[in-house]
Amino acid sequence: MNRTFLCSAIEGLTSEYGYNFQQGDESHYPTTVCRYPSAFLMQPEFVSIEGRKHGRITYHISLHLAKQGAKLSPAELNSTLDEMEQEMTNIFINLSKKERIVVVDNLTIAPSKSIIDNHGALNLVAEADVTTIF
Repeated sequence: MNRTFLCSAIEGLTSEYGYNFQQGDESHYPTTVCRYPSAFLMQPEFVSIEGRKHGRITYHISLHLAKQGAKLSPAELNSTLDEMEQEMTNIFINLSKKERIVVVDNLTIAPSKSIIDNHGALNLVAEADVTTIF
C-alpha cells in the first residue's frame, strides 16, 4: 500500500518534468531506457516500520534521471547537469509535500557511475530515506 503510493507519487512528479518513467531492479536499468529524458526508480528498499495498525514505514529510494548528452559542448553539459540537479531537488521537495509522506531524509544527488548507453547519456542519481504513514 505505501510502496504503491510512493512509487506512484514519484512517477507523477518525474512526468511533470517530461521524464519517461520506468521502475525495476538495478540489473534492468540499462536495458529499459529507450528514450530520453528518462527517469528510473529502483525498487524501494524497506528500511523500518513503527506501529502495527497505524504508524510509519521508511523506504530507501534510488532515483536516476538521464538525458542525452553526446552532442553537448562542455558549457551545455554543465548547464544540463545543473538543470537536472534542480529538477531532482524539486521532485524530492514536492514529494515531501505529499499528504502521506512524513519526511524525506538523507537526500544525496550525484552523477551516476553507471553507464547506461554508449552515446554519452548524462545520468544523475538521487538517494534518500522516505518515511510514509499508514
